[in-house]
Amino acid sequence: MAFVVCSILAIVGLFLVWGRPQFYIPGLVIAAIGVEVIHHWYAGIGQYLPWVGVWLGVMISAGPGVWREWGALLRRQKVSVLLFALYLAGIVASTVVGIDRTVSLRYALGVPAVLVVALLVFPWTIEKGYTTVADVFRIMGLVGILATFSAGIAAIGFHSGFVVPVGHHKILAWQWPFANKNTFGMLLTFALPAASFLALNRDESLGVRRFWTAGAVLILIGVALSYSRSSWIASMVGIIAFVMLYYGRRGTLYLFGGLILLAGGLVAKTGLHKWQLLWSKGLNGRLVLWTAGFHAMAHHWVLGVGPGNSPAALRPFVPAIYAGLTPSDSLLRTAVELGLWGLVMWVLLVGGALLGLLFTNPWHHWQESAIFSFLLASLAQQVVESLMLGGVSFGDFFFTLFIGLAWYNVFGDRIMQAPSASHLTARMHGSGV
Repeated sequence: MAFVVCSILAIVGLFLVWGRPQFYIPGLVIAAIGVEVIHHWYAGIGQYLPWVGVWLGVMISAGPGVWREWGALLRRQKVSVLLFALYLAGIVASTVVGIDRTVSLRYALGVPAVLVVALLVFPWTIEKGYTTVADVFRIMGLVGILATFSAGIAAIGFHSGFVVPVGHHKILAWQWPFANKNTFGMLLTFALPAASFLALNRDESLGVRRFWTAGAVLILIGVALSYSRSSWIASMVGIIAFVMLYYGRRGTLYLFGGLILLAGGLVAKTGLHKWQLLWSKGLNGRLVLWTAGFHAMAHHWVLGVGPGNSPAALRPFVPAIYAGLTPSDSLLRTAVELGLWGLVMWVLLVGGALLGLLFTNPWHHWQESAIFSFLLASLAQQVVESLMLGGVSFGDFFFTLFIGLAWYNVFGDRIMQAPSASHLTARMHGSGV
């Protein structure tokens, strides 16, 4: 039954984006979040069908004329295309030699489609003016608001949440009703900076900025009450980086002043002892997983154990309570699953994207500053969470999307040359879209 429902959603998604270029990227972003929601009830291969349906709608509706434009876009980005192709080749090789090809195929099949979006579809829609970076951040911010509302209702109305031990006390941490507190925290890690970027964006109207300010405050409450410490850090990394790049020294001083006042108020209200207890238990489980990851990597260090196979590879080296978990670090997971080859390609792709953005001088440019800050926030989260470059799930997809856009900004046209929102609206109405 679940497979049938997912198939129907896939067909609906396909027809929604058919002939509607402005729905390409929003549809894919929403479908990526949908994967996480569906996974709560159904973890089979069918959970990916809605995303596949939207993707097929994009490919079919583009047509031969657009395909030729994509070819020209690829030729302008030879370096990034080569790096992504080598990364994909590593995934294929790891799948062939992996310890369970069935699992690897399920993970690897979606990677080429995601890389096509990151290298082609997203940059092309930006170039044509059908999508803007702000559009993606709007979706992320709105989803964060909805997720915070649902988590708050579940916790306050139904006492549903994740119990966090702090000394002799138990604290009910908010969690997304469709996933655990860490997944909820990861979603808000992306949503809080996104809402904050929009609230601080000088190009938005005052009313819109007030809306996103209220939304950012709401999401901040959700992040705080999730008790996901990695999300606290990652969210602040993203916001601080954006303020430093976009607003300069004065904005940074104001921000740090506000954070110091907030931290002082929290300590005065709760006492320092509770915070010490909360942080002291932070890495015990992850240290076990990281150690097991290094043991697993030692046996398959060249091409890894195959995409998605890290839980099986770690199982002999962890207590039973940790069975089925990944290494909880993206670099380590990449090394375990894709080996040294995959790790080198990951570092080149991610490091090149960040350095490329810095060399294009993102200071005081809204979109470059926002993309760079988002990537930093994501990397901070990935220290203790396992994302997969090229994956379909929301965290993996968002990260890959902006890595691709960063490379496009280096080798293609500058993002800041994309049409403004008002220009975009005029163009779409004028073309009859």
